[in-house]
Amino acid sequence: MATSANDMHSIKPIPAGAWDTHCHIFETDKFPFSHNRHFTPSEATIEQLRQFHASIGVSNACIAHGLAYGSDLQSLLAYLEQFEGKARGICVLDTETVTDGFLDMCHAAGVRSVRLDLFKHQAMHDLDKQIKLIESTANRLTQWGRGRWSIQLLQTHMEYWGRLREVVTKLPVPLVVDHLALIPAQPAQKDGVDQPAVSADFAELLGALRDGNLWIKFSAPYRCSDCHPSYPDLEHPIRLLASANPNRIIWGSDWPHTQRHTDRVEKDRLIPEAYLKVDNQAWIQSLSRWLSDDEWRRMWVDNPRQLYDF
Repeated sequence: MATSANDMHSIKPIPAGAWDTHCHIFETDKFPFSHNRHFTPSEATIEQLRQFHASIGVSNACIAHGLAYGSDLQSLLAYLEQFEGKARGICVLDTETVTDGFLDMCHAAGVRSVRLDLFKHQAMHDLDKQIKLIESTANRLTQWGRGRWSIQLLQTHMEYWGRLREVVTKLPVPLVVDHLALIPAQPAQKDGVDQPAVSADFAELLGALRDGNLWIKFSAPYRCSDCHPSYPDLEHPIRLLASANPNRIIWGSDWPHTQRHTDRVEKDRLIPEAYLKVDNQAWIQSLSRWLSDDEWRRMWVDNPRQLYDF
C-alpha cells in the first residue's frame, strides 16, 4: 500500500496486539551463564520486562535467548512457560548434536527461530563461516521438517550483503537480521536538499528485502546512531527499508539494552556490565512519524504474527 501524506509525520499509538520481537531476560541467580560467554550481563528479570512492556503498550513478546547462556535453553524454556502462550522464543542451538525430539519440545514451548552465535563460531568477520553456519542451520531445520522456523543473526558488515543476498534467496527458511542491519546513519537533510545516493552494499540489502526471504528488525537504533533520543539521522535509511518491503519489517526493543560490541573492547568479559539508558518513548515516536499507518500496523502486529507462527 502506498504511503499517503495524511498518515506520515504524525505520532501514532502502538496498536493492540503489538509485539516486541527482540528482548532478553537475565536472572543471574536462577540460571548460570556459560563459562565461555563473551560478556556478562547484569540482572534483568521477567517482572522488569513485563513492566517495560506495559509502559509502552506491548502485549506479546519474542524472547531472544541470551548468548551469555550459551546453548543451554533452560532459561528460555522456563520464561516461555511463564508467559503462558503469549510469547515466542528465539533459541541458540548446537545443530550437530540437537535431536528431533528436543526440537519438538522447543516447538511445543513456543520457539520459532534460531539465533546464530557468531562469536562462538568466530564468524563475526568471516563471511564464508557465516554462510556455512546459515546453510547448515537451515539444512538441520529442513531435515527436522516441522513448523516454519527462521534463522536470526546480527550482521556487522554491510559489504557482505552482495553474497548474502544470493544465499538468502535460496534458503528454505527466512533469515532475520537484527538491529536495523547496523545501517549507517545519515545526517538529516534540510528541505530541498537531495539525500545522498544509496551505496551499492545498502542497495543489496534493500534488494534482499524486496526478494522476500529476508526480514529486518527495527531495533536498537543506538547501535547505528549517536543522535539519541530521537535518532533523526536514521529517518532516511529507515524509510528506504520500510519502502523496500513493508511486509518484512518487525519491531524489537533490545531490552534491557546491552552495550554496543565496540564499547566492550578491552573490558573484562566476566565483570557484569551496566545497561544503556534509552528513551524508548522518544524512539517509538520518531519511528511513528516516519512510517505510514499501514507500515506501522504491519511492523507491530501483522508481520511478527506471520513470522513467528502465532
